[in-house]
Amino acid sequence: MRKWIQAVFAVAVGITMTIADVQPTMAADATNDRYIDNQQHLFQIRADKAWKTVNSNTSTTIAVLDTGADYNHPDLKGNLLPGINLVPSARSAQDDNGHGTEVIGVLAAKGNNGIGVSGVLWNAKVLPIKVLDKKAVADLDLVAQGINTALDRGAKVILMSVSSMSYSRALTNAINRAEANGAVLVAASGNEGNRVAYPAAYPTVIAVGGVKSNNEPIYESNSGPELNLMAPGLNVYTTKLGGTYGSFSGTSAAAPQVAGAAALIMARYPKLKPIDVRQLLYQTATNLGESGWDKRTGYGLLNVEKAVTSQMSNDFLEPNNVLSRAKAFPIETQIRGNLGPNDTADWFKMDVPYDGRVSLTASVNSTVSSPMAATFYSENRTPVTHYIGNGDTITVSAKAGRMDIRLVRNGGVNAFSYVLTSKFSINPDRNEPNDTMGTARPLVGNQISVNGSFHGEGDQDWFSYYVREYGHLDVSVTPDNKRMDPVLAIGKQEQGKSTTWDSLYDNGDRDNPTERAQKEVSPGKYFLRVSEYEQNAVNGEYRLDLSFTPVKKDVNEPNDTYRQASQLAGGTVMTGTLPTATDSDWFQFTVSAESYVYIRAPFVPVSSGVRIALYNENNFNYALASTNEVAEQSDQGKEILGLRLKPGKYYIRLNSGVPFKYDAYRLTVNQQILVGGYRDISSHWARPEIVRLSNRGIVKGFDDATFKPNQAVTRAQFATMLIQAMRSDGLPVASSYTGKTTFRDLSKKHWAYNSMGIAYQVGIMKGYPNKQMKPDQPITRAEMASMIARAHNVLLYKRSTSSYRDVSTSHWASPAIEALTSRNWLNGYGVTFKPQGIATRAEVVVLITKAYKF
Repeated sequence: MRKWIQAVFAVAVGITMTIADVQPTMAADATNDRYIDNQQHLFQIRADKAWKTVNSNTSTTIAVLDTGADYNHPDLKGNLLPGINLVPSARSAQDDNGHGTEVIGVLAAKGNNGIGVSGVLWNAKVLPIKVLDKKAVADLDLVAQGINTALDRGAKVILMSVSSMSYSRALTNAINRAEANGAVLVAASGNEGNRVAYPAAYPTVIAVGGVKSNNEPIYESNSGPELNLMAPGLNVYTTKLGGTYGSFSGTSAAAPQVAGAAALIMARYPKLKPIDVRQLLYQTATNLGESGWDKRTGYGLLNVEKAVTSQMSNDFLEPNNVLSRAKAFPIETQIRGNLGPNDTADWFKMDVPYDGRVSLTASVNSTVSSPMAATFYSENRTPVTHYIGNGDTITVSAKAGRMDIRLVRNGGVNAFSYVLTSKFSINPDRNEPNDTMGTARPLVGNQISVNGSFHGEGDQDWFSYYVREYGHLDVSVTPDNKRMDPVLAIGKQEQGKSTTWDSLYDNGDRDNPTERAQKEVSPGKYFLRVSEYEQNAVNGEYRLDLSFTPVKKDVNEPNDTYRQASQLAGGTVMTGTLPTATDSDWFQFTVSAESYVYIRAPFVPVSSGVRIALYNENNFNYALASTNEVAEQSDQGKEILGLRLKPGKYYIRLNSGVPFKYDAYRLTVNQQILVGGYRDISSHWARPEIVRLSNRGIVKGFDDATFKPNQAVTRAQFATMLIQAMRSDGLPVASSYTGKTTFRDLSKKHWAYNSMGIAYQVGIMKGYPNKQMKPDQPITRAEMASMIARAHNVLLYKRSTSSYRDVSTSHWASPAIEALTSRNWLNGYGVTFKPQGIATRAEVVVLITKAYKF
């Protein structure tokens, strides 16, 4: 943005005609150019059909403001005039970038010459004016100079595949001069995916967007009220530096097609004025979107054949004599129409983007001072009528939304034609007047959002904000369109009333024009000034967002040493901040009985760098446990630390290599008294048996001080428990498996290899087909009963009746289940046993306790 303009690479930049006006030129059905089949854009715009009528224009100078041209290219040099260089660092108009050569090739590569490609024009007088440097960038004023130079050299078509989001007074003056001098201006709409850029945005410049082969706009092509026409802009085949050929894309590629069409029209009708050429192009375009004009595709796709074969209408927007047939009249554009005895009224509809003022400047070919009346219908407003004559400019207030305009011929006036040029100016924003420090608008609150605008040249918006405590200020200025280039200034008023200013916040670019300031602030009054870089008036709004975050108060301070440690009650959430890398927060808690203590951090403001250490009151040189991944564990919802602790006093130390002071961490310490060394069996029905077997070393819990009594028991675990119980009961049990049988799924490295092997060897456990033991498969209640029965050599026999309705007397495990049930070692669930149910750790422990009388 700024004052700069650039080439748009990916996506750039009333007379009744009679036969007497037609100039004969050579026509052909097709060209013999070698790569014509690669130039599908020519067929898409029906240039090949137009060539049957006209294919060249050697009487009109066409200026191309770009990076110059490749004067040695065999497909260009026959159509090039000696170029002009306006770039101080360049030596000549020879192209040192390639963009200009690509653009000129689309416009006027020599056609039907047996080589290369064809331009829309086969033969032409192209005047390259180098205004872009080797990086395809230029100052706006240099582009304005290029237009004036082109006019001085007699150019009647000026092509600009360049774009800038900034307005320029010098460029405006040059555009106006071109219109007055009878030159047709064509420009690319721009590649920002936003509002139409300058110079295309001027009412008297044909703004060209780009479409794909399916006539859908390319993603980046700018659109809006100023858009006029579309042309192919994707993979357009053309000339390249060094005498070569290739494709390029964007509205840079689309604009020269329209410029070529304009030159073909002028070849046929040399007396046409620029507005006639523009209107004829709009009149003959192929509609792509809504009926008539729309802001996405303008008047539609360029149709060169119709443009050079159609009779021009002074009022192609007809019929629009009633409101239901109102035609679009976009802001910042021109329309032309007729009124007369047989056509007394024209209706138009205007989409007003903001509350503001609409101005219409009229050119009317009537000798009557006020030949027509214009009535404006804005929603929820009383209609306003103005009388209009030649040269008049009228201004009306308009609300955002649709405004209907009715033009009526005054009684007794003969037929006449008119041209209206629209202009829109946004209203001052609701914060005005706030143009000075003395009128700065106060902002109140910690989260504030206000809208503003630059309604006039040099407009600045001032705001004040009072900071009552130390904290962090986050300010952003976001424009709603890329024509606005905001600059943010922030200053603090000192005690002597002078203001100390930061460096300007001006880092936004074309793709992301938002300005943002993030800074530490202290109590006092601050001023914010928002301005537009070029001091331009812009039809758009910005949003100013201000967020103030005070420094979080740490209620536990001072707790920087263990002697100052804050008391931490079980389950209580403690909070704090670590504003520097040297700060430490200490907490203490007491364990009254052997417990499992686990520490959680439900929230940590940073993503890494936080460390915790746990100390016993008797030793601060060695941490019982520590980790540097407090933040990471917190994000995953995991415990930070968890371990068994004996009665005593303990201390926690927190510190962070990534300081934070605007939000607090949250820390909890929870204690669970251990029963038999476990924290999850205190109220369990099998607690006595679990404690008894744990004390004997027959069963073990897990590292997190849980027994998990309701968890399934695997075959490997049950075999191990049985072997341990037998040893504890004094039975002679081998220390290792000495059998020769091997199992596919039980290697010697398996933790339960010996236990399962011994159980198999003494007949307690049986394997499965294919020499499998399935060590990690949960054991069923039926298997559990059978293994206990085998371990005790219980006499098993088939019973005539069953104790359980889900265990028939023919069930393979029925003898074992009945035997253990009769001994009261095993219980069912009322009248069911659930033989295929998974045995739990608690059930196994109780069964072993009863079976071995522990």
